[in-house]
Amino acid sequence: MGNDARKESVLGNTSMPKPLTVFLGVASSLLAIAEAAETVYRYLLHAGPPYNSPLLQEHHPDLLMSLPRFQHLHTIQFFTDSKDAPYLYPAPDAVFYKLFFLAAPHELAVFFTFTLLCFLVAALFLGRSLVRSGLGPRSTYLLLSFALLTSFPLWFEIRQGNLEICSWVFIALGIWSLARDRSYTAAAFIGIAGALKITPFFYLGVFLAKRQYRQILVAIVCAAAITVPSLWLLYPHIAESWRLNNLAIASFRTLITLRTYYPPEIAAFDHSLFGLVKRLVIQHITAQHLSVLLTIYSATAAVSMLVLFFGWIRKLPFTNQIICLCVATLIVPPTSFDYTLMSLYLPWALLTLLAVQEQRQRKASPGIVPAMVCFAILFVPETEIIVNTQSIAGQIKAVTLVALLVIALRHPFPQPSPTQELDA
Repeated sequence: MGNDARKESVLGNTSMPKPLTVFLGVASSLLAIAEAAETVYRYLLHAGPPYNSPLLQEHHPDLLMSLPRFQHLHTIQFFTDSKDAPYLYPAPDAVFYKLFFLAAPHELAVFFTFTLLCFLVAALFLGRSLVRSGLGPRSTYLLLSFALLTSFPLWFEIRQGNLEICSWVFIALGIWSLARDRSYTAAAFIGIAGALKITPFFYLGVFLAKRQYRQILVAIVCAAAITVPSLWLLYPHIAESWRLNNLAIASFRTLITLRTYYPPEIAAFDHSLFGLVKRLVIQHITAQHLSVLLTIYSATAAVSMLVLFFGWIRKLPFTNQIICLCVATLIVPPTSFDYTLMSLYLPWALLTLLAVQEQRQRKASPGIVPAMVCFAILFVPETEIIVNTQSIAGQIKAVTLVALLVIALRHPFPQPSPTQELDA
């Protein structure tokens, strides 16, 4: 009888919790402003970039520009070809590039389908958990449909044709496993994600906080296990492939971060802290001094992150750790483009579940509402905010990410209960 009453209470809670209502309201308002501004710029003032679109003008450059170089895969020309766009990523990324290129001339269609399916499947799993936690089906459909259809990070990812989605999948699986105390499985997924892109290794801080050193070792072994054959795929002499790949990755500093390869407007889509600093000083500093500043920034960021982790983050609840480490992956690297913001949907999902469960329990954790305001700002475009003919959207997002980090450091959030407990 008690269990039946409890289930009825859970299933009867169909209203949208206040934090989610705030999220929808703020995001909708910002989207309306962006749409109105773009309409005026494009159709009344007939203005060009950056006024007429929240996205860059090129279509899917990250994927399409890599196609010519992959004609030389498994040969030394893969590294030495100077005519085509450089390959600046860890070796395991080449595996996914190759898989997409196997579908040529339909690689774009395969990429779009894969990216959208990943988000749709994640939304279905989250939706099921929200309904089981007590949110009504209509409210769940409204929330997730809005989040998916208006996701600026997702549409920027598709427009650029970047392979961020591949590491995102493994990070999502890793955090999902962590939330269910499957630590070794989580370590394996995080290790694979870290092999694709170094910053997911930040999530190993969750294991370090629990002194789970074996899980850290598992992550490192998994990363190595896919890196070695990937190096062979690039060039059959693995040691030389390792050296050349490291040189290519190091050139990211010159070609991208110091902005000698990309046009200036790309700064509007860089939400890193160094991107914020660079925007403030770029008119008053030489290229040589900017390089020195980058070296100082990198050392300062590494030390600050260690102090922040051992002084605060490791002592926080799981949800807060995930938020802090996720934000760190976005602001600490000296360059971080807006498709990386897709990773924020993982801590957003945790707080969304927590908001629904706390409404059922008639609780309200301080900090959830301001956190949802931050998520709303980060998930929609602000490219219509232009100063001196250049959008400052990336810098707005950088400040918002810092605000989200401060919220997570100050307000402990309980870990959402597994939905199977709610059905018990």
